[in-house]
Parts: sequence; C-alpha cells; structure tokens
Amino acid sequence: MSIANEVAKILLEIGCVQVKPKDPFTYASGLKGPIYCDNRKVLSHVKERNIIIDAFVKLIQEKNLEFDQLAGLATAGIPHAAFIASKLDLPMIYIRDKAKGHGKGNQVEGDFIPGQKVLLIEDLVNQGSSLEKAVQGAVDAGLNVVGCLSIVDYEMAKSRDILKKLNLDLFSLTNFSHLADTACVLGKIGKDEVELLRAWQKDPAGWHESL
Repeated sequence: MSIANEVAKILLEIGCVQVKPKDPFTYASGLKGPIYCDNRKVLSHVKERNIIIDAFVKLIQEKNLEFDQLAGLATAGIPHAAFIASKLDLPMIYIRDKAKGHGKGNQVEGDFIPGQKVLLIEDLVNQGSSLEKAVQGAVDAGLNVVGCLSIVDYEMAKSRDILKKLNLDLFSLTNFSHLADTACVLGKIGKDEVELLRAWQKDPAGWHESL
C-alpha cells in the first residue's frame, strides 16, 4: 500500500474525513462542499499520528529538503510541525494568518534569524489562501521559504495558481483523489458519490451554486 493510500485510509477510519455529498458542509468561505477534513483528530490517535509524522520525515529525506527551521501554520499545522521538529531535532516557529492586533504585533512567532530557510507545515491545502498569507508573512519577516508539506492536498486549480505565483513546491502525504477513491473502497461512499465529489473538486463555486 502506498503512503498516500495508507494516510487516506487512516484519515477516513479515525473520522478525520467526512464525505456527505447529499448533506454538504459550509466552509469558512461561505461556500458549501461535500467533504470536510479535520486533521486535528490525528493528534488523539498515537499509532496513526506516529505513522503520519514518520511519513513527513521520510518525505523530507526523499525530497532532500534543506532548511534551518520548520514553520507551522496556525493553528492546525503547529502541532504537526512540533512533532516533526522533535523527530529531526530542529527548531520551529509558527506563522499566523495575520499579525496580532496587540502585544508585539507579530505574525511570525518564535526565535529566528532573517535569511534563514524555513519549511512550512500545513495540515490541509484547499484553495491556498492560508498558504499565501503564511508565505507573505514569512517573507515580510525576512525568511526564505523553501517549500511546504501538508497532510492533505485538495488539488484545487486555485491553489495551483497560487503555488505557481509564489514559485512554491507543495508536497503532500495524500490528496483529494486518494481520499475519494479510498472512501469508495472502504464502502463509505458509492461510485456515484465519487463522481459528485470530483465535480465539486473541479468547480467548487459552480457546485455550490447548483445546490
């Protein structure tokens, strides 16, 4: 079994991923969609969490990624970044989606030196807007972003446009295609629902408007 399939299976079996094409979720953007992924649940399952953290470490080694610090994206990317940093015996920082409105007004929290290379850690990449804000915050702080790792990549066209604009490499443990196919194999959804999911992934706004 590939790591992409294994991670997809884990996320589905421990309830991180819910698929409800006929009873869609409302996202922060206001759009509705048929899938919801809460990777925070991974933290509560030690065996599964260790598999995912080890997979991140292996991915870093396979891609020969060179960096000085890990940078978790607030909030869901922070704990995963901390576990990976502990495994690699490296420092980490975290990046908010915007600067604090009080205190020091930081967007990047932790100790770092301008010019350092950082690897971003995110739990899920959907449209890519959170990633774009994090990269801008890191650049504004004088950091050099060498790439981003995520547990899940929804493979959205908009996120591809953003990644291209940022000239940023994204490496994920699993993606939308594997989640949809694995959900079908596990009997959580039927083939018709897989096609419905793919229609949403191809055109989220159009899918929402058709409801």
